[in-house]
Amino acid sequence: MRQLTKENILKNQVDTVEQFKVLDYLKKQLSIGEFAVYLIDRFTIKVIDKNKEQGYFKYNNKTKTVDFYERNIKNKEMER
Repeated sequence: MRQLTKENILKNQVDTVEQFKVLDYLKKQLSIGEFAVYLIDRFTIKVIDKNKEQGYFKYNNKTKTVDFYERNIKNKEMER
């Protein structure tokens, strides 16, 4: 797990295409500067707000969408 800096977020500096798609989604949907942002795996980004509430945003290769989860899940279907 790696925390992204504000510069990483601004420059879209992530490790995978899937993480890029999730980060792009988050930047469009949230005030991303208000959150701590972590790369979890090649599909998943974790965000934590100022109240220590957390959520996981995962890119779904089958549906080509970003899904939200309250906790991290492992889904072998997404890796195909």
